[in-house]
Amino acid sequence: MSTKTEPLSIQGGWKAHRLSGTVGELHALSPDPSADREVWLMSPLDTALVLGSAQPEETASSPITESAAVVRRRSGGGAVLVAPDHSVWIDVVIGRSDPLWDDDVNRASLWLGEAWVAALASLGITHGEAFDRYEPGPWGRLACFASRGPGEVLVGGAKAVGITQRRTRTTARFQTLLYRHWPPEELFARLAESSEELRNALSSAAWPVDAQPDDIHAAFLASLPR
Repeated sequence: MSTKTEPLSIQGGWKAHRLSGTVGELHALSPDPSADREVWLMSPLDTALVLGSAQPEETASSPITESAAVVRRRSGGGAVLVAPDHSVWIDVVIGRSDPLWDDDVNRASLWLGEAWVAALASLGITHGEAFDRYEPGPWGRLACFASRGPGEVLVGGAKAVGITQRRTRTTARFQTLLYRHWPPEELFARLAESSEELRNALSSAAWPVDAQPDDIHAAFLASLPR
């Protein structure tokens, strides 16, 4: 099972942990009900297609499901490809008593998007913006990065940071993902849908962040609200 290592204390009451495990193990983690301002820096040990909570198993290509990992997360949205060489995955947990908490799920992640905008700016990407509504587009219910949602960061119309959330009565877990290298053909090959329209949509769906994972982690942690 996944392990927490290197706990770090950050100003503003945040506590960061580096977690490692398979993509399935990391998605299966549940926040402690008393969790208060935690950041999980995920280190997946494998590559997996991650389906949203409401997506049917048939979303994934049958040959792929037999030969490679397909994982279901508890939060909604479209499929994403998690790959250690391509993506950076960071989760954020807050408690209901936190001033950042918002009962409106459409507003709940806007603060997190602004934190990511600031983090990317410190990495030299100065024209990012946090989107303020949900626009699935023709392919967004199939593939996460083909949609736009509240708090997600866009750069030049492409998605730089994807965000999804799972809420309980006591905590909210926001899952964020960006790509250092965008692999549209690898994602396309793992989906059952094989139209050229989808292939074309995926080709320019993401804005890769050309930075080392440790630098991305540091930039994000420094940009969190205090």
